[in-house]
Amino acid sequence: MNTRKLYAQYSRQIELFSHWQLTTLASAVTERAWPNFALFAELAEFGQPDDVRHCLNMLWDFTAGLQSSKNFERLLERLDENTPIPEDFDMFGVQPALDFSVSLNCAINCAMKASIDEAASALTVSLSTIGKFIKYTEAAELKGTELTQYIEEHELFEIQLRFIHELISMVSQQKKPSKEFTKELRLLSANDGVSQLGISLD
Repeated sequence: MNTRKLYAQYSRQIELFSHWQLTTLASAVTERAWPNFALFAELAEFGQPDDVRHCLNMLWDFTAGLQSSKNFERLLERLDENTPIPEDFDMFGVQPALDFSVSLNCAINCAMKASIDEAASALTVSLSTIGKFIKYTEAAELKGTELTQYIEEHELFEIQLRFIHELISMVSQQKKPSKEFTKELRLLSANDGVSQLGISLD
């Protein structure tokens, strides 16, 4: 999986997106990854998941036009306090949880100041999380092009690619904040509580 290539591809696709559109994209892929963090926090008894969920909810309020990003530095502080350090945990789950935190950080930064880089990073991270997960669970012995091919042909990877494609298409057609659109997109992104790794809290 060539993350640099994916990042460049997404950067090109969203280069004309508005501040609101970029934040909406980043928030949507972060929402899809939420169960990865929530399950890790539960199993590892880590942090304050409610505080982290609050950060994500505030982003959705921002994308719906109900909230300004004026005090979003506080959200970054809150997130920082709840970002896991991989070395502190002897479990793979810390990796997807950390990726979620990185994605949420991108989305908050995007809300504070329009950034193609932050939005493209959030999209790319959502796929690299899948790559790490597949390598860990199914393809530990594979390397190089064999591993890349295995990941890129995997159902989880293909589903996420389709989701991102659909997101970019939907957001590109919606030019300004709307509560109805945010509700629809949030529902799609939440995916009945199943993350891009197929992980559910239930």
